[in-house]
Order: sequence, then C-alpha cells, then structure tokens
Amino acid sequence: MKIVLPECIEILSNRHVNQLKKLGVVFYNNFPKSEEEFMKRTKEAEIIVFKWYPKVSENIIKNASKLKYIVALSTGINFVDVDYASKKGVKVINCPNHNVYAVAEHVFTLMFSLVRNIVEAQTSIRKGDWKKSPYSYQGVELSGKKLGIIGYGKIGKDVAKIGKAIGMNIQYVNSKSSSDDIDKLISSSDFISLNIPLTKRTKNIIDKRRINLMKKTAYLINASRGEIIDQQALFFTLKNRKIAGAGLDVFVNEPITDKASLDIVKFAKLPNVITTPHLGFNTKESALRLGDEFIRNIEAILKEKPINVVV
Repeated sequence: MKIVLPECIEILSNRHVNQLKKLGVVFYNNFPKSEEEFMKRTKEAEIIVFKWYPKVSENIIKNASKLKYIVALSTGINFVDVDYASKKGVKVINCPNHNVYAVAEHVFTLMFSLVRNIVEAQTSIRKGDWKKSPYSYQGVELSGKKLGIIGYGKIGKDVAKIGKAIGMNIQYVNSKSSSDDIDKLISSSDFISLNIPLTKRTKNIIDKRRINLMKKTAYLINASRGEIIDQQALFFTLKNRKIAGAGLDVFVNEPITDKASLDIVKFAKLPNVITTPHLGFNTKESALRLGDEFIRNIEAILKEKPINVVV
C-alpha cells in the first residue's frame, strides 16, 4: 500500500521515522501551502496520514481514487469529512491514547496558572517589579472546590483522578447524560473542564445560555476543541467579568501558520484569561507514545486487521 504523510511532522522521533520509512511511509519535510498541493501529494495514496492540515476534505478524498484509510495522528477526527469518507468506504482511524495524560495535566496547568496569577506575576518580575502589597496576586485554592467534568472518557477520567488527589469534589456528565444534567453541573461547579470530542452534537454545546448558568466565581477550562464553545458569547462574558475566568488551549478557526488571529489575541489580552496555542497534547512522552501508536495502526492496516477505527 502507498502510505503518504503529506506534512512535516517534527514531533516524531528519528527512531519512529526510520521504522515508518521501512513500512513504506512517504514523508515530506515541509507543509502543503494549499489544498491543491495536499491533493497532489496524496493523489496515489491508499493511506493518508495527517495531523496539522485544516481539513481532509471531500475534494482531497475524491482526488485520491485509491484511498482506503485516513489515519489521524490525534484523538479527534473533526478535521476529516467523515460523512464523505464513509460514503466512499474509506475507514477513518485515530490515535486515541497517546495524549491522555498530557491533556489531563494541561487542564490543571491552566487552572493553577489562572487562579494563582502566574503569568501576571512572572511578567511583573521580568520588568523588575516585586509584589506591591501582601495581597498582590492573591489566588484561589483548588482544594475543596467543585470540579465539573463535561465528558468522561479517558481524558475526563484522568482529570477526575488528578482533581481528587488535589482534594477537589468531582462531578461529571457523559454522552448518556441529559441536557438538564449538563445544566445542573454547569450551574453548581466552581471549575468546569471540557473533555469531549467535537461532533455535530457537541458543537456549541456551551452556548450563551449555558455560559450564563455559571457562577460569577466559576472558571471554565477548555483543552478539547474551540468549537465546543460559543466563542463570542464567552468573550463577552469574560470581558464583562460575569464569570471569574477561563483557561483556553483551543479556539475556533485555529491558524496553521505561526501567527495568531485577532480573535485569539483578544482573549489573551483579557486579564482573567490564560491562553495557550493548542499544546495540551505536546509533551516528550506523548510524542513517543504517538509514534508507537502510529506504527501499530499502520502495521495493523498492512495485516488487514485495522485497529482504532472510528468511522
């Protein structure tokens, strides 16, 4: 099978790259500048592997006439036109395990940075300043607070485990929970962690109405997908201090270049917000697990016994 990874994936180790080359994976050392270039690279592919590209669209799938599998180097597959892939009989496979610990830990990185004013304090010291009073940068403790987890899969369960160890009181909802259950969790939580995939059902699940259910003292943490939240409604709420704050690792329409959009920058400028550029998954350990998981996926496909098939 012709296996094509049409992007530059720097997070893979040399060991994994060498193993994958032996399996026949075609690599590129740069990023496709357009959908047309992506299509040119994958035209003869039977397996397309990707991580960063904005969308494996209907055009890309249609252009690759021999395509049998799409392998996402991520947990989420919202970057794939899964409806068209399914229609064409193309199986979509993900790598669901590599980043579980990394993302769960990043949820708490955002929480601690937010409630202890870490960025503001660090910036002040870099300017040569020191605390102005005994109460400068006064924070909030997580212990004893109620943590509401929306999404109770692998990452959600790890978030709960860490929260319990800190002394937080845990409540959660999952895909079987009712709309009323979600509303109750949102209205009663001190911290809300979003740990759900982006689907048609979950898009804007945290809308203006639900944001308005939050306590004025509550914090929202999103390390899943930006489109899960009504981003404009959240910005208005944060700007007007209707909730205490937010920690955001993901955004709507994330750029594939190294330049943040104005929509993202305006969140970063709010004093009650911590932002990071979708790096929750990005640890050395996670990258090694991703390489191992990628190889297992390819080996299973070549044996005609695919694993981690989502669609």
